[in-house]
Amino acid sequence: VSLHGVPLVGDSLRDMQAAAAAGCVPHLVCTARHPELLGQPLPPQFPSQTRVHADLAACVDHLLNRTAPL
Repeated sequence: VSLHGVPLVGDSLRDMQAAAAAGCVPHLVCTARHPELLGQPLPPQFPSQTRVHADLAACVDHLLNRTAPL
């Protein structure tokens, strides 16, 4: 089963790397773990396609409101 384009939500670098390795679209939720990354360029070890959200609610809103495939 291909996971290409499937959103994967996580709160760590490892989550984002796993998402990219599986072909998923990584969505980083800046919870208490990484609040400093919100609104900033991501460090280079994050996959380039990582999307950043303030919290889980913002991520869900993004996913529900998108009109085009990721």
